[in-house]
Amino acid sequence: TQFISAELTEDQLLLLLESLERKIVSQQLNLVRTHITLGSFQGEAGDMVLFSQEEDQMLTIALVELSGVQLQENGSAVPRDKPFEAVAALFVVLYALNFLSG
Repeated sequence: TQFISAELTEDQLLLLLESLERKIVSQQLNLVRTHITLGSFQGEAGDMVLFSQEEDQMLTIALVELSGVQLQENGSAVPRDKPFEAVAALFVVLYALNFLSG
């Protein structure tokens, strides 16, 4: 088995801190789990409506795009430059933060 050794960037860590403050980590985790990781980068129209504020949505888009995934306006996700490791790292951190913030 191959070990995933992707790390989050400093920019992603700052966005995660802001996500914690805004209390949207669980929504971000749900988006990454459902529509990126398990959905093989396939989303359905309206997925980004999970966020009640545009600022939360923009923060989430920036966070995910730093992992090499382009989120479309309709909520679908398009991979760029083999993002699996970066998305997996983001998923693990979101999962841990969501668990710890409980």
